[in-house]
Amino acid sequence: MVDEKSRQAWRFIDWITRPMETGEIGFSPSGVARGDDFHVLTGTQGEVVKIDREGMLIGPVVSPFPSPIVDSTIVGDRWCGMWMDRELRQARMAAIPLNEDWVDGPNREQLRISTHSTNGGFLKPAMSIWHRTLDSEPMKIGVSGENIVFTTVTGVYMIDSDANEIWRGMLPRWPDISSLFAFDQIVGIVEFPGGLSIWSRAGGVSVIDPSNGLEIFSRTIQFGDKISGVSYSEEGGWFVMLHEGSIAVMDKIEGDFSTYKTGSPVLDAQFIDGSWRWTGWRHDGSLTGQVVDIFQRDSVGVSIVNGSVLTNDGSWSDWGGYSSDLIV
Repeated sequence: MVDEKSRQAWRFIDWITRPMETGEIGFSPSGVARGDDFHVLTGTQGEVVKIDREGMLIGPVVSPFPSPIVDSTIVGDRWCGMWMDRELRQARMAAIPLNEDWVDGPNREQLRISTHSTNGGFLKPAMSIWHRTLDSEPMKIGVSGENIVFTTVTGVYMIDSDANEIWRGMLPRWPDISSLFAFDQIVGIVEFPGGLSIWSRAGGVSVIDPSNGLEIFSRTIQFGDKISGVSYSEEGGWFVMLHEGSIAVMDKIEGDFSTYKTGSPVLDAQFIDGSWRWTGWRHDGSLTGQVVDIFQRDSVGVSIVNGSVLTNDGSWSDWGGYSSDLIV
């Protein structure tokens, strides 16, 4: 007769040896670059994979370059990524075509060897249309029209989709938080009708004229917490994710804000059907008007794609569907 412990053991064996279910991606995700027809999921170890609008994989999971991906975006028919290897002090940026099959790039040992050779600069991400070796640490990347905007610890740059420089400038500075400049970090580059917004972790907000890179608006917002991410919707306004487990919303970038407790950090958000919906550390949530609903989940929600949640174990689940219990 089989006891309960044996049954549990067999159930566990069945679970870990099961075939990968439809929609599971096979790696631990770190984020998503959203496009019109394709999205690109990125992994904590430098993995990438294309998915369609329904979340189904298009092609294999590959690692174009053997380093963690700092950030990425989609512009036109290209995915643009930034890699940073702190141990080897190597930073790369490249564009990879979305309409071709992706393959693995060099491995880490090849990268290690290349750093000590005269040809190290020729080691590039696989399939790259263009690539650049960065001489300073990359922080954030975004899109302005058909161009790419990115920041490093030394400046802000706009390039076209073929990597031709359009303009460059210094990082924004905010007098109210000038003492934190050496420790601050750019956490958001978001295009909106008023220009190109740049957000810092300490609460600095700058709006840049995308035609020339000149600053046209600046402020410091005291949220009482560090900013971890920013989303924008023309209908929903600004959604600011705060580090310790709360959010802030604003109708206008120069306006007032309202904050709401979420109980744990929020990692991604989208404005869907008149509400802000988000996912994060063991919860999903929504804000409709001034009403917050929080749904508990056992996993960590990393990204929202078309209303579905991608969790830290590489699986998909319905938003708010893991638990029917409201906890707020």
